[in-house]
Amino acid sequence: MKRREDAPVATPDICGVEVANLTEDEAISFIDRLVGEAGPHYAAVVNAAKIVVANKDMALKRALLEADLVTADGMSIVWASRLLGQPLKQRVTGIDLFEQLVGRAAERDWSVYFLGAREESVRGVAEKLVKSHPTLRVAGWRNGYFDESESESESVAEAIAASRADLLFVAMGSPVQELWISSNLERTGVRFAMGVGGSFDHVSGFARRAPRWMQRAGLEWLYRLMREPRRLWRRYLIGNSAFIWLVARQRLGRV
Repeated sequence: MKRREDAPVATPDICGVEVANLTEDEAISFIDRLVGEAGPHYAAVVNAAKIVVANKDMALKRALLEADLVTADGMSIVWASRLLGQPLKQRVTGIDLFEQLVGRAAERDWSVYFLGAREESVRGVAEKLVKSHPTLRVAGWRNGYFDESESESESVAEAIAASRADLLFVAMGSPVQELWISSNLERTGVRFAMGVGGSFDHVSGFARRAPRWMQRAGLEWLYRLMREPRRLWRRYLIGNSAFIWLVARQRLGRV
């Protein structure tokens, strides 16, 4: 995470990735300031799986380290911070930040662009959010199914720039969304960008989020695993074990 004078004093190091020690409200206020500053900025969120991948994929790790803000999307990150003696104040998820920022955009007349997911999902999220926030200005949207070659990415970024969007939300999954943002942010011309994972599917109604009690208990991963065991078992069972090993190594002072 970029070093800033107004950044949180404590930025816990979770297995090589600095995570901002902010509440959700504090994170929104911080992004508020970023949007008001010159130059593009971007934020990312991390969970156990993303930390594990970042320790193998230096391009992803670099993208996270260069972000203006990184928050704890997974409760496992909060638990790890406590074990490492650097307790985070709160879990600050990507979907919650996304929904809060859309509301803020409607209030402040910031235009938004949605990039990612399937066509029906990204279109659905734009339509649903305009219904929820009648003053929201949607500069445009595009599904996430395009060739990730430099020329195609440049074309997508130029289309975003032509829309004159202020905020860009990218839902292409990790590490694709983080790498795409870090490589194309300047071309898009936006003031702020953020990777939001599966948020479009959840907000548009194409996917269901875990019940609130499971979210509070840090069991959202278990809910997803139960719904899609074949697709997610490796990510959560093997990935979580790898994360525990990384945290244990750090706790023992070996990293």
